Amino acid sequence: MILEQGARIKFEGGWLRQLTSSDVHSTYVDGLNDLEVNKYLVGVRQNTQTFEGVTAFVRGDLNSTDSILFGVWFGDMKKHCGTVRIHGIEGVHKTALIGICLFDKSVWGNKIGVKSLTVVTQWVFKTLKLRWIEAGIYAGNIASEKAFLSAGYEWIYEIPDKYLFEGNPAKVKVFASRNFEIK
Repeated sequence: MILEQGARIKFEGGWLRQLTSSDVHSTYVDGLNDLEVNKYLVGVRQNTQTFEGVTAFVRGDLNSTDSILFGVWFGDMKKHCGTVRIHGIEGVHKTALIGICLFDKSVWGNKIGVKSLTVVTQWVFKTLKLRWIEAGIYAGNIASEKAFLSAGYEWIYEIPDKYLFEGNPAKVKVFASRNFEIK
């Protein structure tokens, strides 16, 4: 799903825009390979991330009809410090999934996740006219839980033992944001 090239979604202290393959940089790749960053990122930690692999992923999302990968810029950074991905966009039920990764640990603790999730959710509701966005979060991922709750998401239900975390059955909590203006 391609947005207007270079279109920005602004938030206090930063902005987001759809990533292109030219946005891939070594700090992005290295951050995805950092065990503290990728601890809860199932797909990312399955394989060592490479510049070529990350570029292909970004290009795939850029050409997708059911996902959008946003880069997150903070302050006067020249390169993005994180991503927010809307995927599984589904037109019949008007739903999607959302995920976030702040791979540059220097921005952790600055509420960038909350601000990014808030503006992307508002953008999705207004622009894509979706009615439901959800995120699945491992029960131990307290930082993500707090970010989604602060961004207006609510805890909906939990799934015990379906998913594996570090080789063991784990609880996943599902958080959602609803657009009550769309039926």
